[in-house]
Amino acid sequence: MQGSPNTGGRGYHPAPTHTAQQYGGGTSVPAGSGQYQDNNPWASPTVPASSGSGHGTSVDTASLDTFADNIDLLIAPTKTASTTLGAVSVAPGAFYHANEMRTTVNGPNADAGLKEQYIKTLSDLGQGLADLRDGVRQLSAKYTTVEDANTMTATDFQTAMSSSQGDFTQMMTDAGGSGGSSTGPSSN
Repeated sequence: MQGSPNTGGRGYHPAPTHTAQQYGGGTSVPAGSGQYQDNNPWASPTVPASSGSGHGTSVDTASLDTFADNIDLLIAPTKTASTTLGAVSVAPGAFYHANEMRTTVNGPNADAGLKEQYIKTLSDLGQGLADLRDGVRQLSAKYTTVEDANTMTATDFQTAMSSSQGDFTQMMTDAGGSGGSSTGPSSN
């Protein structure tokens, strides 16, 4: 059975099966076409219970480490999607609408268009996730106890997250939107 490792390292998640069908010449699409139903959805990993006392939100090193590990699990599939998309080339034929499709997807010189936009966006996402993971691990290493974490300042957190914020802003820009702005913590 062909499959890919599921996130969380608990065995394999079977690859979806699909049988190609020849176009029958009709102009209507039957109900249910183009939809995929996953009967074995991904299960989110467990996060360790906090050992902190008190009320409200509490974060400890084990939770930060687990969060970083879970973010790390998202990086490889993002890179795989980007690499796989790089090999895609739309070649629908040589008539007006086919040329429009090819130009929209591949760009006029096969170096732009939606394909390149998605490749850049996926690359930015992968880099943002890696920087987020690294920032969380940096915080986990610096603040090893709940007491240490209580001394964390907004500036410490901002510094640890600043690289990923830039990556996610670039991702939004590459996707055709406008990235958010962050002024960071005030020094007043």
